[in-house]
Amino acid sequence: MGFFEILLIAVVALLVVGPERMPEAVRSAALTFGKVKRSLSSARSEIEKQIGMDDIRRQIHNEDVMDNLSKIKAGLSDIDRQIDSGEVAMPYDQDAYDNLHNQAEVAVPDKDQEPLVCEDAAEQIAQTNINQALPGGAAL
Repeated sequence: MGFFEILLIAVVALLVVGPERMPEAVRSAALTFGKVKRSLSSARSEIEKQIGMDDIRRQIHNEDVMDNLSKIKAGLSDIDRQIDSGEVAMPYDQDAYDNLHNQAEVAVPDKDQEPLVCEDAAEQIAQTNINQALPGGAAL
């Protein structure tokens, strides 16, 4: 709602209720609004508990993390190919690159294997600043 709509509602309420009963009407409306808001919040919490919303959110988050890790692994494989073929010859930190590559391999194994790291470790790898490990000019 814009300012003018709120102003119009206030003027109509003032005309209908009257100036002497306006403070009491506003107080009563605020209390009722608060009760309704608390009731809706309570109902929402109960529904989320019943359907297991926390588990659904956790699963979606895990899928996002694993998807990001898969993209990193694919990007690293592409960079490996470029390094092996000589397309990329710019200097980079080989130890940092190898460390990142090993972490990605452990976190995102081949499709027929289960991930070997916990969610926190996978998320840490996904959020790693890989710029220092990648050859200059390469980006994931």
